[in-house]
Amino acid sequence: MTNRKGFKLLPAVVLGGTVMLAAVTNGGCSAAAGAAAGCSGLDVKSSAQLTVKGWVDAVTALDAAATKVEGQWLNVCNEINGNLGLDTSKTTAADACGVLNTYIAADLQKGITLTLTVSPPTCQADLSVQGNCEANCNASANCNVQASCMGGDVVVGCQGSCSAQCDVTQPSFMCNGTCKGECTASAAVSCSGECTGSCDAPMWTGTCDAGCTASFSGSCGGNCMGMCDGMNSTGSCMGKCVGMCDAKASGSCMAKCTGMFTGGTCSGMCTGKCNVAAGAMCSGTCNGTCSFMPGSAMCNGECHGMCTGMATPPTCTGTLNCMASAQCNANCQATAKASLNCSPPQVQFNVEGDGKLFTAFQMFLGDIGVAFNDTLALKDLIIGSNGIASQTASTFSAIGDIGAAGASCLAAQASVVAHASASINVSVKASATVSGSTS
Repeated sequence: MTNRKGFKLLPAVVLGGTVMLAAVTNGGCSAAAGAAAGCSGLDVKSSAQLTVKGWVDAVTALDAAATKVEGQWLNVCNEINGNLGLDTSKTTAADACGVLNTYIAADLQKGITLTLTVSPPTCQADLSVQGNCEANCNASANCNVQASCMGGDVVVGCQGSCSAQCDVTQPSFMCNGTCKGECTASAAVSCSGECTGSCDAPMWTGTCDAGCTASFSGSCGGNCMGMCDGMNSTGSCMGKCVGMCDAKASGSCMAKCTGMFTGGTCSGMCTGKCNVAAGAMCSGTCNGTCSFMPGSAMCNGECHGMCTGMATPPTCTGTLNCMASAQCNANCQATAKASLNCSPPQVQFNVEGDGKLFTAFQMFLGDIGVAFNDTLALKDLIIGSNGIASQTASTFSAIGDIGAAGASCLAAQASVVAHASASINVSVKASATVSGSTS
């Protein structure tokens, strides 16, 4: 999607929806403690009340995660504000990112363009959390996970031998399979994602510290030989450079990058790190999720088959076709995903017309990517059409009688749900700010 000022996001990353302007206070922890006390009377022998308890666990975990991500945006916006010489005294993400929003909005009014592209995150649920959660719900609902899993796989957390695919998510895992995340290898590989290292292609889009010798268009951190904002140039250019750039060229180029290449797509072979959201073959170190057929090797991750050894209760990555367990499954998945165990973000950007803003974004691009990824991972879980904020007493009454204890528990969670919703909406608005989609 592209707006008239040059803002781009991949379609799957558009952070739509209404941004709540509710103030976020520091009362989340005390509210959560009080809400937990209001749920102490739930009957764990009742499917409906046990499902309510699963929802409460999801609300608690997602509220904590949303608060953490809001703090990430506070740090990101203050980092960029400090680099730009702006006010860094704000103590909330809404206020700190509001300062940056004012600056970027003024830039856009001048015709300066900001292009930021973020690939959707690949996040791994905590299987031990999800498995234990589903085991509790399913014991009451009498649901056979193996027979009732629809539209997904039945997986177990495994420490032993696995009869099928094994997925391992951890930093610096030696991988000989498919890596969703960042693959680091000494041999050149074809990289369909973000390349960091050397790029042997005669055409690339990204940043090369050695510059671009032919047909360049973008921001130049050295001397621009050609046109700078439509004017002849043989020196530094604070705007858009078209022609040649002898250092820190960020944009598109029709010549090989002979120096360090970062933050973009290499149309040829990449030597160094390749970050792929969809997954690519990797014979090296995977920082993300490595999927492989273990053969005689041990699996210390998620097993998509039979595990001989220590295993967690089976979980369904799709939907459980059991009455109470369908809701239980969704809530348990939300709780497990709140851990925000995501692969490294893929972020590409360019700023044309404001060298200071370009430098500030370049310095903190990693932090921007992480905050973006985590916001995207949480948004639908909290305020989506099937998120925790959309669930009411009628959701659980359809399973069975939630009783007075269930009704009391749901009422006690209202403040926690409101806090989580307001917190993630602050992050959604912050992500729009750094994308150049200002209000």
